[in-house]
Amino acid sequence: MKTIKRLSMLTISCSLFAGCYWPETSQELPKKEEIRVKAVTVKEVPYKERKVYHGELQFSKSASFVAQQSGIVTYLNARPGQKVRRGEVVMVYPPLNHQLRVDQAKIEQNKLTQDYTRQQELYKAGAVSKVSVDTYKTQLDVLVKTTQQLQNINTIRAPFSGIITQVPVKIGEEVGIGQALFSMAETAAVAVSFYVSPKDIADIAPKATTYLILPHKRIEGKIIKTSIQMDPKRKAFLITASFKNEGVSFSGTHVEIELETGAALSGIWIPVEALKQIGSRYYVFVIEEGKAMATDVKIVQRNETSVQIIEGLEVGQLLITAGSEKVESNSPVLTLE
Repeated sequence: MKTIKRLSMLTISCSLFAGCYWPETSQELPKKEEIRVKAVTVKEVPYKERKVYHGELQFSKSASFVAQQSGIVTYLNARPGQKVRRGEVVMVYPPLNHQLRVDQAKIEQNKLTQDYTRQQELYKAGAVSKVSVDTYKTQLDVLVKTTQQLQNINTIRAPFSGIITQVPVKIGEEVGIGQALFSMAETAAVAVSFYVSPKDIADIAPKATTYLILPHKRIEGKIIKTSIQMDPKRKAFLITASFKNEGVSFSGTHVEIELETGAALSGIWIPVEALKQIGSRYYVFVIEEGKAMATDVKIVQRNETSVQIIEGLEVGQLLITAGSEKVESNSPVLTLE
């Protein structure tokens, strides 16, 4: 009897336990929303090789003036950085006895002017011939020009519009033959001269595009002069490139020049917006089986719009160019047309 009761209780307990048990049901995880991106197929594109050279920055047009004879600086309209216009008087340094010669010439000119006027009156009265009047007129014209030349002796005018760069003299200073007076430069353009090897000179086309690399600026220019003779000491050819002066007010600084050669090459180039960087790591996102995958790459050169990749990408891969800021590795993506 006791055995029957125990079996009954065990049966009831098992029934209750079975009634409380809920079998597990499989639940699907929510599907990640696809991120819309733009992508391009990676391909090799033709390009021209660019090389970097170093040269000295100068103004394209400059002039230095030295004393042609001894004199004293009596007029000086020049200081470093001052702008001058073409034809403007910059300096006057007449000889020591200059004023005395000018005064004597003026006295002679005034006397000859009076004589000429008297000859005209006599001619009207019929006392002298027309030849006599013309002779006095010719003498007066010669003397007037002589006086003007004396007054303008050792007067230096700006040969072009620009700025004064150096003024090593001052008013009242006596200067000797060959002494430096001042220097000026045209500011509309700057130039850089640099040397290239005999091997490189063959790939540089006339008027090839060049770039002046400054700390916060990159200025496009062109080759304006190429030496046809090799420098025997450097064993290289001198090239000069010209650039618009976009805020450059100094010269004598050593700068970098990026030169586009004529050599035709091909390689993988991608838009700069597709390239990501964390520290020294460069990477991009490519699409594989509908998902974005981060891929490390190695770059070799870049410009304003493109980056050349030499490692990490292969032709035919699908590269994300827009929308990558929203994705991470394994993010599902939807490519927009």
